[in-house]
Amino acid sequence: MSERLLPALFRLPRPPIDYLREPRRSVRRLFRFFNARWQLRSSDHLGPWVRVQGRMHVSNRGHLNVGERVAFLSHPVPIILHTLPGARLDIGDRTVLNYGIDISAVKEVRIGADCLLGTHVSILDNDFHELTARDRMPESRPVLIADGVWIGNRVLILPGVSIGAGAAVGAGSVVMTDIPERCLALGNPARVIKKF
Repeated sequence: MSERLLPALFRLPRPPIDYLREPRRSVRRLFRFFNARWQLRSSDHLGPWVRVQGRMHVSNRGHLNVGERVAFLSHPVPIILHTLPGARLDIGDRTVLNYGIDISAVKEVRIGADCLLGTHVSILDNDFHELTARDRMPESRPVLIADGVWIGNRVLILPGVSIGAGAAVGAGSVVMTDIPERCLALGNPARVIKKF
């Protein structure tokens, strides 16, 4: 039978012999695969071979799309994914999200492929209240993270930010403005200090 005819779900990412060489590791990966299918069951699209280690909190009232081979390392602190009605949260292929990540989408948050997000990263596309009128929610501004971005531990990404392809954000940074592609930014507020 041709490999093209097999559904993507049944195509293994590596040759079967690799899984037979390390049976314990393969069983753990299989458990994480089924864990992802259960914990992300409310998502609109879940790509093949998505893995979840630990427990997550997922509240999808909008549109949640997860690409193939995405890894959620949600242990010891849960990852939180939250979309409001009409909002969109996209996570690209082969992206790795570490524990303690909190992503809230009121309108749109898009994370590209091959990204690495450190622990306790927060991504918001809305401030949830205005500075003077605290009972009123401001207009949401999309957060767009391109392919191959590296985000360090405890980074806060605020509404309306775009991070270019191949950029890196240093640990503890607060990203308030756009970061061009292939740049290193860090600080509070984050500033570009180096271009690759």
